[in-house]
Amino acid sequence: MLGVLDAKPKVGYFYIGHSEPSQEYNLFKEMHVSQIMGVPLTVHQNDSVHDVIVQIFMEDTGGGFVLDQDGYLVGLVSRKDLLKASIGGGDLTKLPIGVIMTRFPNITTVLEEELVLEAAEKLVTRQVDSLPVVRPGKDGRLKVVGKFSKTIITRLFLEIKE
Repeated sequence: MLGVLDAKPKVGYFYIGHSEPSQEYNLFKEMHVSQIMGVPLTVHQNDSVHDVIVQIFMEDTGGGFVLDQDGYLVGLVSRKDLLKASIGGGDLTKLPIGVIMTRFPNITTVLEEELVLEAAEKLVTRQVDSLPVVRPGKDGRLKVVGKFSKTIITRLFLEIKE
């Protein structure tokens, strides 16, 4: 697609061997996360697990970024986290999402000025579907400004192909 890899059924992807990168690759190489980031689903740490489940499935997204009362990132929650909580058998309308969310330092973030290739490497390295795009505040806390995901990368590949 970018003039670097090709694919064959039952073989997979392989290097073509072009010595000079294509124009599409150069465009992709210089692109920043802020140019392609998506709209994040944010929830507050006091929201109930039930409410978050409804929001995630209504928005058809893989998870949400959890904010504190000041609107700063404190965690994230995935469909897997929600499934674990629902199997537990507790009252999901009374259980706050802050109890089951993944907290720092187990969260990888992406800055909006980061290159797309660096952010894609983080997705692959951490084996996650999406990352919060953040902007550091004056106090060092992080504001969520977007979402960077495998779906967004795939959409970008399709746009470059056209």
